[in-house]
Amino acid sequence: MPDIAVDYELLNQVAQKARSLKDQVQHARESKQDYSDAEVGDGVPTAIRAYYGIWKGSFKRSEEKLEKLANLYEGVARGWADWDFGLAGEASKQEASLAADLYKTQKEIWDKWQEQVQAGNVDPNDPHAPKPPEGDRPTSWTTSDGNGNSTTTTYEYGADGKPTKITTTVTTSTGLTSKDVTNYHADGTYDSSATDVYGNVTTTTGKSVTTETDEHKTTDDTFESVTKAPGDDGGTSTTTGSSHSVYNTTTGHRDTTTTYTRTGPDDDGNEKTVKGTSSTSVDLNGHEVVTTIEVDEDGSGTKTVVTDGHTEKWTSEDADGDTGWTSSDD
Repeated sequence: MPDIAVDYELLNQVAQKARSLKDQVQHARESKQDYSDAEVGDGVPTAIRAYYGIWKGSFKRSEEKLEKLANLYEGVARGWADWDFGLAGEASKQEASLAADLYKTQKEIWDKWQEQVQAGNVDPNDPHAPKPPEGDRPTSWTTSDGNGNSTTTTYEYGADGKPTKITTTVTTSTGLTSKDVTNYHADGTYDSSATDVYGNVTTTTGKSVTTETDEHKTTDDTFESVTKAPGDDGGTSTTTGSSHSVYNTTTGHRDTTTTYTRTGPDDDGNEKTVKGTSSTSVDLNGHEVVTTIEVDEDGSGTKTVVTDGHTEKWTSEDADGDTGWTSSDD
């Protein structure tokens, strides 16, 4: 099956234009219709009233169709954008995390080397001596396509050099946007707030514990997230889980496994519980593979594998046993 390319920016533009045209039609329908002969001439007021009398219903129906068309295109645009933003946001965070960790590692090696130089234990002119990290500690990473679409991740650091706040924002030229902000505290706890392209707001609290050796940094994380859909009648779902991440400071390779349970309304508004496991592997060059298995209460479920942005999906009646997978392309 060939890959599908969707220009959700163009779809969003069509939606905006359809909604603008709907507003123009509505304005015409609701504009002044009663004129005097003095204003428009003898007999013209009757013709104007007759015109609106005949076409008023058609105007109203046109408005409804244009609104439905705008909602359709906007829905498709936001659906694809939400998927794309998720990939772009995670890629930006991974780039930032790898770059920040690499800088920290290089600086630690350089500082230790300088201590040995000061102690007279090594030759400061050794051609194989480590190099200092280039420039200042990185604080911002932006990827842009040159057409007004960009992804930015920023870091704020504490006195100990550890991140205290990480913000990732994805924006497009037509106004589609998502943003998440995470604050890290000295006791290992953190809190975050994320808003997606639909306006869903997810607030998360958790705690991370990190241990380090000469070559590895291991992080164990527990968390609880609550997602609220926009509007007074928007549904709410809750996700609890934990993750285990190992970063190799020498190779730049990171492996992360996350297990979670999500409870909330499905597409039909019925309450359901889903258990999931997600495994992520990313190297220093940004090559990333994410495998996610989600299991419904009856044992069926889905498997999704995203390799450098390319997605494959399977379904199974025995997802709980991780067997019987059927490709969605079949």
